[in-house]
Amino acid sequence: MNNVGTAAAVADAVRTGMPLIQRIVTVTGKGVKTPKNLLVKIGTYFREVIDECGGFSGSVGKVIAGGPMMGIAQFSIDIPVIKGTSGILVLAEEDAKLPEPSNCIRCGKCVTVCPINLMPLHISNYSLQDKFDQAEEVNAMDCIECGSCSFVCPAKRPLVDSIRVAKREILAKRKKAQSK
Repeated sequence: MNNVGTAAAVADAVRTGMPLIQRIVTVTGKGVKTPKNLLVKIGTYFREVIDECGGFSGSVGKVIAGGPMMGIAQFSIDIPVIKGTSGILVLAEEDAKLPEPSNCIRCGKCVTVCPINLMPLHISNYSLQDKFDQAEEVNAMDCIECGSCSFVCPAKRPLVDSIRVAKREILAKRKKAQSK
């Protein structure tokens, strides 16, 4: 899936040979004073982009590269915009607080919304029990980390986080096996 900015960059590259040097970045969230869409040069720091939007608004809880579902929380705003940066989401402190997860009620909502038809609850449970071989058997590596399972979970379980851990451990095991 591509967007208008990507299409324009491809056209520039084909017509003029111009490499990708800038990108449209959406800066949004209650934690930024003036949300905007900005044309930003690749390599510009998040701090500078946020400053261009008037800076932070109140106490910031989290800065996310990307969107709320598939974005990645950043530990610093002193990181550059890269070609894959489409948005910067600045959450206010009250919006960034995670609800306290409870036990899985086996409702199946995570299974229903999974676009890959996985069983996120099983993958997550295997991961939490350090049973990464079993997580691999139920296709943990096929997860696209869209976050839909975590979003719909009435128990507020961070399913995608534990699935990421499982995938990381599975990859580490594979890498170790290859080096032997």
